[in-house]
Amino acid sequence: MRRLLRRRRADLPAEDQAAAAMAVLARLTPVAALRQARTVAGYRAIRGEIDIDAMLSLLVEQGVRVTVPRVEGTDMAFVPWRPDDETVAGSFGIAEPVGGEPVGFADHDVVLVPLVAFDEEGRRLGQGGGFYDRAIGDAERRPILIGVAHAFQQVERVPTEPWDQSLDAVVTEDAIHEFRPGVLGDGGS
Repeated sequence: MRRLLRRRRADLPAEDQAAAAMAVLARLTPVAALRQARTVAGYRAIRGEIDIDAMLSLLVEQGVRVTVPRVEGTDMAFVPWRPDDETVAGSFGIAEPVGGEPVGFADHDVVLVPLVAFDEEGRRLGQGGGFYDRAIGDAERRPILIGVAHAFQQVERVPTEPWDQSLDAVVTEDAIHEFRPGVLGDGGS
């Protein structure tokens, strides 16, 4: 499942990728949980993931502290990000900020999470490294977790392990799926 969906995502034409990114931006912009957040974690898209840089830039413009992951050994540190920050290709080829002091995962209000697949129960299939599952599982307070995906990444059932962490919602170019009703506030459905 992981290999098939990663391939399908990576094979999308650039114009379809751009259209999906714009549609996701339009769906996320009115979400109350994001409008009220002070600290939001995002990600830097690779291999066909939906590019959320426009959403992250908008949040920065609105005075929100935005972080993105930087891989440090077997864990992720979430470090402050601004659109003009210097980045380097990290261990997976992902653009990671060069400097910045990590922000604790529990100090985020919302985390925008990339994924390979999701199901109608909010279960998430990631890349397979367990980075997000560890970050979520180790946090003393759980932020709102919003997955970001193409609509075709929804599957009937995601296989799970005991350590896997579910999402509160997923936004695609077609819809917002709320798995914890009301978690996104008004504008979230």
